[in-house]
Amino acid sequence: MTFKRSNMATSNRNKISSTLFDARVGDCYISMCLDKRHPEIVKDFSFPLCVKFHISGSRYYYSLGEKCTEDEMIRLSKAKGNREKRVGTETTFERKVRLQEVFDSMVNVVTTVNERGVLTLDRIKLALTGRSESASFLSVWEEIIREKRSSGKAGTAENYENAYRCFTSLTGFTYADGFAVDSTVISKWIESMTEKNIKSTTQGIRLRACRVVVNRCIGEGYMLPKAYMFGKTRDKIKIPAGSSRKEWFLTVDQMTEIYLHWKSRDIDFPISNTRRKDNVSYAAKSEKAIELIYQSLAMFLMQYLCCGCNLIDLALLRYNRYYFEADCRAFRFIRHKTEDETIDGDGMEVIVPITDPMREILDFYSPTAKMDQLVFPFLMDDVGEEDANAVRKRICQENKNIRDRLKKLMDAIGWSMNLTGTYARHSFATNLHAAKVPMEYISDAMGHSLGNRGQITIRYISPYTIEERAMFNRLLLNVGDTSKDSIEESQNTVNKTSITPSKQALFEKMDAFSEDDIKEALLMLKRKEMERFEKELYG
Repeated sequence: MTFKRSNMATSNRNKISSTLFDARVGDCYISMCLDKRHPEIVKDFSFPLCVKFHISGSRYYYSLGEKCTEDEMIRLSKAKGNREKRVGTETTFERKVRLQEVFDSMVNVVTTVNERGVLTLDRIKLALTGRSESASFLSVWEEIIREKRSSGKAGTAENYENAYRCFTSLTGFTYADGFAVDSTVISKWIESMTEKNIKSTTQGIRLRACRVVVNRCIGEGYMLPKAYMFGKTRDKIKIPAGSSRKEWFLTVDQMTEIYLHWKSRDIDFPISNTRRKDNVSYAAKSEKAIELIYQSLAMFLMQYLCCGCNLIDLALLRYNRYYFEADCRAFRFIRHKTEDETIDGDGMEVIVPITDPMREILDFYSPTAKMDQLVFPFLMDDVGEEDANAVRKRICQENKNIRDRLKKLMDAIGWSMNLTGTYARHSFATNLHAAKVPMEYISDAMGHSLGNRGQITIRYISPYTIEERAMFNRLLLNVGDTSKDSIEESQNTVNKTSITPSKQALFEKMDAFSEDDIKEALLMLKRKEMERFEKELYG
């Protein structure tokens, strides 16, 4: 890169009368001069003052918003600040100094553009005005949406599209605005979202999508690095983290209770009479509808027992080679959410030991295990995996079905929470953490990304055997397990269990109880729990 600056050459009066400063950056010749392209509209022999950029025969004129005559240009070039008379608000020399600073700033902009890629007039214009002939901030955003959708990330693409529509509608930003995005525009957007009562969690999702677009624009040279407006310092825009969901979990005892409800199918769901207006909230339309409620409960339990997996992971789960090589004792899959977010782009691997309660659910809802067959084909409902948008819509619909059905179940047993997949995931982590299971196992089991820690080796050497995984995951329910590793062995290894001696004695006594006795005991416990809750609530 070459960089040269000089004053006007006194030997050429035509240049003296037209150009004040000039410089060269790479292939671009830059000059501050008079714009004489339209002499017929010139009045009082004054021309617009501009900075001209010249590359390979093409020119771009950036107007400075002021005019100057040829005689004034000569005086500016000769001005040295020796007791000049003040003309208006500044002397000729003071004006020259001001214009020199403007020119130097533009030379610095071109230098930055040249260092970040191919130097073109369009990129120079973009850096100076935020406008481009071939692209805009919105077109880059649309390009990212297309990339996400084509790569199978239909959910992410939808989030980016929702953020795009919200941004354009609330800020009025258009293609004509080019890349003129700054903290003022983003602040206006945040204020408008707040006025529309959009929750901070949703605002955070949309702002993070916008941040990706800003970073892409900076990386491609459409925006300068100094234009980045997000951060945690006072002069930057902080993206809200959203409300915490740490309390969205069920205890081991609660999970055990709903598991026993699924197993015994003992909940009374009255069949609704469409002619009556006083049907209870948990009334079902038919016997088939009741079976679907239990099916949704089973899928919720499977999400919990499958290391807190998302429903899309459960829907895409297959009986693969690993399942058969592990003697049908474990599943292995790649978290859909992390497929392209790890260092090597392979996604985070999750290994799920099949405990006895899981086997019961599999025996009830899953077809006979065959190579590459879906474990729960009804979750996909014949939707092809190659159609990412169709998969996204199907999973969203099934998530809604599960939420609606579990709401009836919660009403039927007198619980107030609205169960979702988030409860399953948080319950898995919280309950194992409370049982003093190593944090490394919980993170590994949930398929959390390794980030920048560089622990690539752990991707190839499993830190836990299937037996150890099964031992830990049996702590998720207080039920017996007839596999090789008994609960007693897991107690000795973990050195801490969720089953206290008093509870263990109670379970031993319950072995002699009939099913009706157990149901009655559970109802009594539930009533006591509700009475205690009412006392705490109303004093």
